[in-house]
Amino acid sequence: GNRMIPSKPFQPKFDGSNCYSRCYMSLFTDLGRYHKDQDINISFSEYKDGYTLFALDLTPDLSTDGMHESISRNGNLTIDLKFSKALPETVNLIVFSEYRNVIEIDKNRSIFTDY
Repeated sequence: GNRMIPSKPFQPKFDGSNCYSRCYMSLFTDLGRYHKDQDINISFSEYKDGYTLFALDLTPDLSTDGMHESISRNGNLTIDLKFSKALPETVNLIVFSEYRNVIEIDKNRSIFTDY
């Protein structure tokens, strides 16, 4: 069935409350940097000031940094973004993902795959 990742949605607040530590910490855990001596070169304060990134480990066994192959799965990915107030300007969403195949989306939003 459908599974939401993360199981609890990210809801960062970049106001004075600084409620964004879970999102910041996900960069370390989901990039395989937690418990290792590898920095991400983004400080906690920089994270809210224009260096906001989200990392999601979508591997079936949550081992994005593992040295083994995960079982291949098929599925759909939906990104649902909600903002607490209207944005003053347009923002860009950049998605970086790794696949064992090629997925190409052209300017007409046609999708081509090579499995």
